[in-house]
Amino acid sequence: MNMISKKIKVVLGLALMMVLVFALVGCGKNEGSKEINLMSWGGDFIPREVIDQFTEETGIKVNYKEVTSNEDTQSLLEANPDQYDLAVVTDYMVEILRLNGMLEVLDKDKLSNFSNINPVYQGNYYDANNEYAMPYAVSTAFLLVNPEGVEALGANPITSYADLWQEELKDNIVVIDWSVEIMGLVLKSLGYNYNETDPVKVAEAKEKLFQLSDNIMRFETNTPEDSLVNGEAVVGFMYSNQAVNGNAQDDKLVPVFPTEGMPIYIDAFVMSKDAPNKDNAYKFLNFLLQPEIAAQIADITDFITPNKAAEEYLTEDFKNNPMLNVSDDVMANTSFYIDVAAVLEEYEHIYSEFKMQ
Repeated sequence: MNMISKKIKVVLGLALMMVLVFALVGCGKNEGSKEINLMSWGGDFIPREVIDQFTEETGIKVNYKEVTSNEDTQSLLEANPDQYDLAVVTDYMVEILRLNGMLEVLDKDKLSNFSNINPVYQGNYYDANNEYAMPYAVSTAFLLVNPEGVEALGANPITSYADLWQEELKDNIVVIDWSVEIMGLVLKSLGYNYNETDPVKVAEAKEKLFQLSDNIMRFETNTPEDSLVNGEAVVGFMYSNQAVNGNAQDDKLVPVFPTEGMPIYIDAFVMSKDAPNKDNAYKFLNFLLQPEIAAQIADITDFITPNKAAEEYLTEDFKNNPMLNVSDDVMANTSFYIDVAAVLEEYEHIYSEFKMQ
């Protein structure tokens, strides 16, 4: 009996040790981890020097994977939710990922600097209760124009999207290469809202879009401003940071905020629900929310900062640039692309047909 009791004790002891080992492995898998895995756009969208500052201060390495679209980010995150900690996506994709149950509710107790974010950029449609997203960069899209070039072609001055259909502008317009953007431009020129689903309005927009074909000389998402700088085009529809870059290279190129209004985008950080390095991810987010860091990012990237506390640290050039320090009147005439998923397939079909003309 004593021998059996002894064996039982040995077995129980071994079992307990195994349980403890597995518990320690499970709990400590990323305990003491000194890295985070991040997905975002390429280039200086999250400046390397800022990432290096974070690593120097904390010892935490940032593994940075570049992506080219929100949809690529969605695919990667859904396929490997436990491989990525953070991603930067545009507002409409925050909503998609949130509704698909992919995102962690942010612990504000670990984000002491979250209060630095301007209330104007909080509580929007994609995250009404500010639970899932940390606004990082704000941008708009509008027209960059060479007024002298427009005049030389015999066209009227550009003040609106509707002016782009002037026959004098043949082969002189460059546009962002995305169906939702271009359909949105056409819909706005007709007095409609972005992302219309009404078949009658969509058909009308399709017909008008096809009428613009002869005027477009280039579809370009990354560097549309180059076509104006080198004189290939006199008008471009592009993102605000691209327009800032174009104007910096040639001050004859001026921004035109279309009378019909313009889109606004908020790129925000989100955290995967299965993020492997959550504590480190919170440290990174809180670091980016520091006013001086947020101002540094804005100055490098030429994006509007949603960080209200950063404003006093912005350069005078930044503050005096109407494309970056957007007036209240202009900002009031902006709107989001809402529910992109509902229109994307139809718009892509129309857009593909349009580009094949």
